[in-house]
Formats: sequence, structure tokens, C-alpha cells
Amino acid sequence: MPFRRRLRYIASPLAIIDLLAILPFYLSAFVSIDLRALRIFRLLRLLKLVRYSPALSSLSRVLYLERRALSAAFLIMTGMLFFSATLAHLFENEAQPDAFGSIPAALWWALATLTTVGYGDVVPVTDAGRMLGAAVMIIGFAFYAVPIGIIASGFSEEVHRREFVVPVRIIEDFPVFQHLTPAAAKELASRVRALSVAPGTVMTHKMDMHNGLYCIVSGEISAFYHHRAIPLASGDFFGECGLISDRGRQPSTVARARSKLIWLESVDLHTLLSIFPEFAAGLSEYSALRLAEFVENSYLSIEDRKSMLTALHQRTGLNDLT
Repeated sequence: MPFRRRLRYIASPLAIIDLLAILPFYLSAFVSIDLRALRIFRLLRLLKLVRYSPALSSLSRVLYLERRALSAAFLIMTGMLFFSATLAHLFENEAQPDAFGSIPAALWWALATLTTVGYGDVVPVTDAGRMLGAAVMIIGFAFYAVPIGIIASGFSEEVHRREFVVPVRIIEDFPVFQHLTPAAAKELASRVRALSVAPGTVMTHKMDMHNGLYCIVSGEISAFYHHRAIPLASGDFFGECGLISDRGRQPSTVARARSKLIWLESVDLHTLLSIFPEFAAGLSEYSALRLAEFVENSYLSIEDRKSMLTALHQRTGLNDLT
């Protein structure tokens, strides 16, 4: 629905940044507080360069793919931070009540030590406190390397995935893209990215949203829906919200064999859907036929198919195909 799309845009980070940037101009007529400092938020619009820079795009992609590992690492580091601050408070409270009089006060020392910054403005003076400080320093070196290692390994995997160039003929060979004009196929080929994944690679997680469209050039992918594995092979696609799932979400997908895919980001996908109506028509028609095949093979129920077609209609803006 157009109204829902507008609401989603209003709640998006870039729209909020725009609001903060222009708000001081209008609020100055009603309040006397100088709010011009909020205009600095305009600099955050430089993040839009991610779309046009392959390096920045790779960085954002790696951070997204490794978000769970990074979150786990930061969660452990937060736990170590509070644990160190608690011990420092117990050891140094009597000797330095100003600096270690409470656990929140000791957090500053724990943070500076665990991150290996070591300002030196607050230091332990008791023997137990110094032993704790030495242990926290060593642990800090180890945990400092964990996020760096996660990001470095993610970059390595991202580089190895880009193993082939996507010519226009590959786009034209996909059944879902056969409705495209030569100009649309050329534009699509310029926007997609090539991926090469190993067996066991999780492509999408359950309940993920806005992952874009993955098309299988070669290999095998399994999509898990309601504890049932739906096999996907060369020429098939997955990943876009509402195509093989309901309520705008999708099932988990895992590579069963070494596979080559082409990936179209969600922003580019919806841009092409709006520019090329034949793209949306072909996507809807092929999706409807494929969902009917899934029902025939007992992968989906008729109710599942109806809900997915409704979601597909909402995503493409076309009439529901039954």
C-alpha cells in the first residue's frame, strides 16, 4: 500500500536525519534556543555514498552478515566490563573512595583498561587491584582482536564470493527475466552482484527482511518453510520479501552444494520494479506459477499460496494472480 510505504519511509533513518536537519529553521520562529547545531546531522547523508562505492558497500554487507557474531562479541565484552568494574570497586573502594566509590565510577577505569587505552588518570594502588588490572589488560588485548578478526574473515569471504562477471546473456537465460526488454536486461546486469558460496552457507535467516533478490546460476539451495525443505535449483530465485513467504518475511535458505548466484539489492530491486513495469509483471507471473507448483508438490498449502500472492501483490503493486 502506498500509505504504508510512506509511513516506512518516514520512520527510516535517512528521513529522520532530514527532519533533524531542517527542524531548526522552523523551530527558530517559536523558540529562542539556538538549534543550528542540529544541522551537523546533514553530514550523515554522506552515508548514501555506500550505494555508489563498492568498498563501502562491501563494508556494510560484511557488517550486516556478521552482525550476530559482532553482537555476541560486544555482549561478552560488556559483561567483562561490568565484571571488572565490580572487582575493582571491591578491591579499591577503601583506598580510593573518590575513583572507585561505586561500580558506575569504577566503569571508567574498567573501560579505559579493557580497551587498552589506559589514560592513567585512575590507577589501582592495592596489590589485588594491580593484579586485576594486569588481568584486564591481557583480556583486553584478546577481546580487542575478536571484532577485528570477525570483520577480516567476513571481508575474505566477501572477496571470494565475487568470482564471475554477470553478462547480459545470464540475465536473459533466467525464466523470471524473459519478459525484460534488452534495455531493462542491460540495466539489471549492471546492478546485480555475483556471489559464489560454499555448501552449508546460510544465505538468509528466518524472519529476515529486505534482503533483495537472489537468482541461482548454478548449484542447489534449500528454503525451509514451516519445517519443510523446498528445493531450489538453477534458474530459480529466492530472498525477496513476499515472493516465497508471507507477511513480507521469508524462510531460511541454505546452500546444499557449491553455488553461484546473482544478487540484486532490495533498493535496486524496487527501483527497477518502478522503472520497468514488464519486470514487475514477469516477476509476479513467474512467482504465481512457481507457488502453484509448490502446492502441487505438497511444499505449501493453498492458504500459504494465497497469503504469499497477496504479499506479492503488495510488493509489486500489480493485481493478485490466482
